[in-house]
Amino acid sequence: MSKIKLNPVEMTADVMKSLEEKKLIYRLCPTSEVMPAGKDETTFRSIYECDDKFGGHKLITVTVNAETFKSFGSHPDNEEFLLIGDPDSKPLYLLISYLNHEDLEKKVADKTIAEEDFILLKVKYNDPEVSFFTMMKGVPHGECSAKGDGKPGAFYVTESKGLYIDYIELDGIFADF
Repeated sequence: MSKIKLNPVEMTADVMKSLEEKKLIYRLCPTSEVMPAGKDETTFRSIYECDDKFGGHKLITVTVNAETFKSFGSHPDNEEFLLIGDPDSKPLYLLISYLNHEDLEKKVADKTIAEEDFILLKVKYNDPEVSFFTMMKGVPHGECSAKGDGKPGAFYVTESKGLYIDYIELDGIFADF
């Protein structure tokens, strides 16, 4: 099987909207959750609630200096990406599979995995239209940095305290990008 060549795409509002329409993410942007509220009224609703079996919520910081997708996999519950970071750090990439975990594992095992099974986003920091979103449970994803020297990219994630990664081995599948 030849290696898959991925081409990073810029994180734009349209790209992120398309991922949301596919139910892979839930965008947290200025206009996504404006609810009706009358005069002298405050309204709210849960966007989602974590499964109690994974424990309370936590905020973590993530720094990525790996040039391959070593931590690629999915989680059994949702997590929020807060791409608050230094735009002068070396480029950071977020790989998202269009397939669910089970289907992706099958295609990896069958060696039928293809470029069309993924989107590779070049991370854009600090943009209210694209940088804050919920990765939906069961969506395989992972991060890697650009090759070379430089300050590694970092960002924040909120998730359940007991959340784990169900890994998918992708070593050697992708060509350099």
